[in-house]
Amino acid sequence: MPHLYAAEWLLQVVQALALAILPVVVETTDGKKIRGEFSGITADTLLITANGSVQKLPFNSLVSMKRTEIDPKVPPATSVALVNGSRIFTGDLNVDNNGVLIQPRRQPPLLTPVKKVRSIRFRKSAAETDAQWLGLSNVGSGRDTLVIRRPGNRLDPQQGIILSVSDTVVVFDLDGTKIDAPINQLEGVIFGGNAEVDETPSIRITDLYGSNWALSGIKPNAGEKPLELQLDGNLQHSIPLEQVARIDWSSGIRMLAEEKATSSKFTPYLSTNVNQEILKSFFGPQQELKKDLLLNGGSMIEFRLDPKFKTVAGTVVRDDTSGLTGKLTVNIKLDGEVVWTESLTDAEPRGFELDFNKARRIILEVDAGDDGDVGDNIRFLRPRLLK
Repeated sequence: MPHLYAAEWLLQVVQALALAILPVVVETTDGKKIRGEFSGITADTLLITANGSVQKLPFNSLVSMKRTEIDPKVPPATSVALVNGSRIFTGDLNVDNNGVLIQPRRQPPLLTPVKKVRSIRFRKSAAETDAQWLGLSNVGSGRDTLVIRRPGNRLDPQQGIILSVSDTVVVFDLDGTKIDAPINQLEGVIFGGNAEVDETPSIRITDLYGSNWALSGIKPNAGEKPLELQLDGNLQHSIPLEQVARIDWSSGIRMLAEEKATSSKFTPYLSTNVNQEILKSFFGPQQELKKDLLLNGGSMIEFRLDPKFKTVAGTVVRDDTSGLTGKLTVNIKLDGEVVWTESLTDAEPRGFELDFNKARRIILEVDAGDDGDVGDNIRFLRPRLLK
């Protein structure tokens, strides 16, 4: 029996030592890569042990810190998007008068006010519904939205008031009538009246389950205890060190509307003798407020992709000044290959989040179809590159 206790004690010591060693590679703003072991964090400095000594690296000189030995975990199906830009995968979840209780795997629970939650999606990402869900959840509304999944993978949004969410049911007030909506018939819920999502936090942490935590700061850490995260002025959370996959310090977003296009073109539905450059200046792609892109039917615009980013995201919707007058198709191409296409026959938005891997160019294109280009005006809402 003593030998058994000794073996258990030795196993605990070995596990503790293994957890204490976190091999990482750190990228700095001047392009250097430093390999070593995570040794802690101060108020504004990362500590890395490399070549037998501790290096102090100021946050403002860092791009990222990535674990070199990662065993990613399968995330739960349910994800919660916060207004601060966090996206958290959660096992159990509850919404009531106390707020939204999120329970990430192998982490402490997080209780947040409803006003800090953007949406809850009960199902995993799927090509059949991603465009509809992302379109609905990315565009703000003054009221809560219950998103019902109909046959044929069609999403049906119903506006009202979310009263509560349990493991199996969403209680929803639809024009004064209380409805118990089974979660297995829903895509998710979207909370209305929230501010626009902030995608430029000071720091981002990605954990092994794929959750992405947007932070205003990290509390000092000696390199052994869980990281204490400050999500905003009042909201805090902690993550065990062994669950940290990477930390990003530099801005995780770049707006396409602020980038210089490598090329753009407008081809009218009816041929004309008007100079092509004149037509393009009037009807070609336009950048608006360094945020949105406006494309008429027959237009395309191309941008280079910075390899420091990995995802392109945004929302497309018919411009509200044009009405619904004709058929059109929106295409997104990576290195010339169509990777996303949607025919917009209604006023509902469609969203996209595409990993571009090693692609180096992206094309946004609006095809006017065979019924002319009158009224075929598309607004790309906040198309952006994300790390």
